[in-house]
Amino acid sequence: MRRVYIWKDQAKTKRRALGIPTVKDRVVQSAAAIVLQPIWEADFHDHSYAYRPKRRTHQAMDKVKEALLSGKVEVVDADLSSYFDLIPHRQLLRQVAKRVSDGSVLRLIKAWLRAPSVAEDRDTGRRQVHPNRCGTPQGGVISPLLANLYLNDLDHAMNEQGAQKPTMVRYADDFLILCKPGQGAGLQTRLQRWLEARQLKLNAEKTRLVDTRKEGIEFLGFSVAWRQGLKSKRWYPHVEPSAKSQAKLRDKVRAVLEVRTRNQAAVAVVRKVNQITRGWAGAFHYGNSTHVFGQQQTFVRHRLRRWLWRKYSCTHGLFEFFTDDRLAGQYKLWNWPLTAVWKR
Repeated sequence: MRRVYIWKDQAKTKRRALGIPTVKDRVVQSAAAIVLQPIWEADFHDHSYAYRPKRRTHQAMDKVKEALLSGKVEVVDADLSSYFDLIPHRQLLRQVAKRVSDGSVLRLIKAWLRAPSVAEDRDTGRRQVHPNRCGTPQGGVISPLLANLYLNDLDHAMNEQGAQKPTMVRYADDFLILCKPGQGAGLQTRLQRWLEARQLKLNAEKTRLVDTRKEGIEFLGFSVAWRQGLKSKRWYPHVEPSAKSQAKLRDKVRAVLEVRTRNQAAVAVVRKVNQITRGWAGAFHYGNSTHVFGQQQTFVRHRLRRWLWRKYSCTHGLFEFFTDDRLAGQYKLWNWPLTAVWKR
């Protein structure tokens, strides 16, 4: 497989390693995933939401809100360190063999896991071949399925504890363990032991124990915090896009509406902006997103106004000439949905 690196953040301080299989392997991995997915779907826990058919982040947030409203206000906000790169091959193949008895399929999966990586040295440009002793490469078609399989026992172990009955909501290697007050520390210790026994590690910087009655949490790009209703005066878990998610959208819009794109046709540039905003809104149109959507729409409109004003060297008033109706009608700027979506 080919080893490439992408930036994990906008500041370009950390890189994520991707393993890209050959075209033949990607085709065969797709076929294998089509056959194996239904087999393992029967075993996967209902509180696992990543890389599964007919499941999305909004359903995970529904489960988080349901747990908070049931009194599970103490949260272990966990994150695994380099999860895809640390999965031990031997233990993963044992999990696969519980459901797959065909030796040819087992050998094929083992060959994909053990495939060496080819990377180019950034200084010399020479290709270097490295063995792959652990991990399932991000970039492989079957890797998400195998990653879900390895943590499936954790999903069942946490959600089916008899006495404490915590709720664990997982999306790939990001997960929350919601429990009654006073139970979080013990659950975090058990989680640590479980992961160490399977050669995995918690990310110490991102994992924390939170009392949501005192501070909020962030999960899957959303921020969750208790707020009091203006009319009902009842406390409820307020869910809206996090500040980090909002900043990422603004950065993407700025990258399109900049000085170097002023020589392009306005309609074509607005079409790119619409693709970004529609995708972001589709992901975050959930819960109490109305106020944030209004702010983001105002930012996009103002940014486009200034871009058009400078592109055409206008002498007209900025807001008087490029009105909201003109942006939507003449330039086809997409209007954001500003109605609340409580549950989808």
